[in-house]
Amino acid sequence: MEIEMIIACDDGEVKKLGYGKTVISCLSYREVWPEKIKIGIVHTDGLDATSILSYLIKVLGNNKKSLVMFDSITIAGFNVISLPGIEKLTGFPSIVIYNYKPSIKNLLNALRPHFIDSKIRELAINQIKSYEKIESKKGILYIVNRGVNKEDAIEIINSYQFYSRIPEPLRLSHIITSQISKIINPYAN
Repeated sequence: MEIEMIIACDDGEVKKLGYGKTVISCLSYREVWPEKIKIGIVHTDGLDATSILSYLIKVLGNNKKSLVMFDSITIAGFNVISLPGIEKLTGFPSIVIYNYKPSIKNLLNALRPHFIDSKIRELAINQIKSYEKIESKKGILYIVNRGVNKEDAIEIINSYQFYSRIPEPLRLSHIITSQISKIINPYAN
């Protein structure tokens, strides 16, 4: 699979920022270098992650052959990401990379008692059922891939594992977004 750019997205510290919002960012990575970052705000436990992330991804992708990485199907609490939605809105394949075995049962047990719209969120969470355990060059990971086959996903993950099992674009996106959320937090009210 020919990829010109990796786009990694993550949320910052998930706290109620002012009116229940959380910072997210997407970082573009070309070859071995971070290139650009786009920042957005989503509602904590909302339903706007797919649309806002798609916008940030589309702007960063700029019609280049890109692949998107996430570290979870949920972002900003229980704001769920629809991988088919991301693919439809951006045209890019995606990989969700877990460094632990994901548990649908635990997610649904935490979700159902607290959300009257849990059925909508369950549709996205059920994407995790297709997770696959993989052996990367730095250890075992669990992935959910959309629009990219398992072998290509493993090759891409291996090529970006510089310091840890988590591919560098995703690791760096997490660090940057966590720091941004600390800066924005005091001003969100």
